[in-house]
Amino acid sequence: QDAVALIAVADLVTTAVGPQILEKIAGTIAQGLVKRHNDGNTRPLNIIACENMVRGTSQLKQHVLKLLPEGHQEWVVEHVGFVDSAVE
Repeated sequence: QDAVALIAVADLVTTAVGPQILEKIAGTIAQGLVKRHNDGNTRPLNIIACENMVRGTSQLKQHVLKLLPEGHQEWVVEHVGFVDSAVE
């Protein structure tokens, strides 16, 4: 629950967990984004998956969006940036 609370107030969230774990952490990220929305936090948030893979953040975004309750997806798309990066 600490991670959920931190995501609700953070400006930047990064991961470095390994490509196979992104789907497993998507639920926690989704919960944090729901809390952020419910708390009325409209400050920009960027999420970056710093993984050794192509389009890791795009994959993480799809996992997160699938787990969001109805009514939250549009808000997340508008207020949260999912930024792909290259990490070796």
